[in-house]
Amino acid sequence: MKLAKSLKDWSQGLSRRETIIITVATSLIVITSVMLSLEPIWRDHHQLKVSFAAREEDLNWLNEQAKSVSKLGNDCAGRTIKNGSDREILNLILRRNQLRPKVNKEDRGSYFLEFEVDDSNKVLKMISHLACEQFALETLLIDSLQNDENFARYVAKIELSRVR
Repeated sequence: MKLAKSLKDWSQGLSRRETIIITVATSLIVITSVMLSLEPIWRDHHQLKVSFAAREEDLNWLNEQAKSVSKLGNDCAGRTIKNGSDREILNLILRRNQLRPKVNKEDRGSYFLEFEVDDSNKVLKMISHLACEQFALETLLIDSLQNDENFARYVAKIELSRVR
């Protein structure tokens, strides 16, 4: 009570112009404080919204791919393992899948392939062919280079090793 009375007594001694300036400054301080406290919350909300949209898009893509993965079967039964060097077999599989590698190198029993495809399912098909020829998949990375409504382009990076 005493604080309110002393503020009232103090403000009565001010001119109208000073009272308006103090009121506007106080209002600006309050508005700025509220904005500063709400801004991080709003920023986090926006980031979560963007992340949610990206995750939802990924989920839709995965659901579409699940339909085509079920069509992939193990067609290795009854096949004989090809004779020849590992490099010859890899080149044969790449040609069979109509792929031209950007990188095709060997390092201490591991093979590194990098190539671009229009359909990511081609990568899965090639991996099944590699598995039939007794190549073990060590790492697989598929990145989207270009993705729009009419055209998609992916780059696949694969590390393999021969299982004997």
